[in-house]
Amino acid sequence: MRRRGNFSYLIALLLITACASLQSQSDFSAGRRALLRGEPDNALSHFERVAQADPGFVVDSVQPPKSIWTYVGRSHYNSGRYDAARSAFEKALSHRSDDHVARLYLGLTLLRPSSPPAPATAFNLQEVIFALREGVEPKRVATLARGRGVAFDVTRETEAQLRNAGADDFLLTELRSLRAATTRQAKSGDAQRAQAAKELTTALSGLLEWLNYTVDATPQGKFWDPSQAIRKQIQASLKQVASPAAESESTISNLEWLGYSLEEESDRARRDESAERDRLFKR
Repeated sequence: MRRRGNFSYLIALLLITACASLQSQSDFSAGRRALLRGEPDNALSHFERVAQADPGFVVDSVQPPKSIWTYVGRSHYNSGRYDAARSAFEKALSHRSDDHVARLYLGLTLLRPSSPPAPATAFNLQEVIFALREGVEPKRVATLARGRGVAFDVTRETEAQLRNAGADDFLLTELRSLRAATTRQAKSGDAQRAQAAKELTTALSGLLEWLNYTVDATPQGKFWDPSQAIRKQIQASLKQVASPAAESESTISNLEWLGYSLEEESDRARRDESAERDRLFKR
């Protein structure tokens, strides 16, 4: 009887573990969709649930593999909360030292000095995107933003999300200008810049090594970066990071493009692989 009871307990434990794992996967997928739609605060609520349930959760469905804390950090980063983002990226690296994307964004947070808190009424990214999707004209959104302020930076990723929602050049220029007016213009200190360069060089070298291995030595490799645009940008960014202009907006923009492009490339490569499988199956 005791053996049967132990067996039943083991089965129940396995079922509970499996259900928890499925819930975490579901929360992660919902969070990632929200992040890519330009809803970082919605994404954060999903990612934080996963992190609380399993702090060591590793995302391997989106290559290269990353800690869940990397996505927590990216949600904060896209909302302009760089101190919170930095803390999350450091936590990601404590769980997985080869999380090159976490290290990339950690370096980016080090290039962005801390800013005073935005006004409580300031527009966040989600609010601007929601207004645009609801049909509010970009000029009207700009007028509202002038009265309330802006709590996020217009990065390569957030610009793409804003344009998809209906933003035009005028609105994007206004958002950049308003954000610049409410943030501290001081530059990072020498020690912080040196640390940023070190983290970024390590991250970029790791990403290039991972990408070269994936392309040359895995069955999925032929679907990754066929134009070599990502690898070329990594090599160009390595030179930029080593230069005195490592803190320039151009360098930061190119690094953010890499983070965003790797996320998109994982989906594109998976779609192309699936399409080829379907074609072969129909023959």
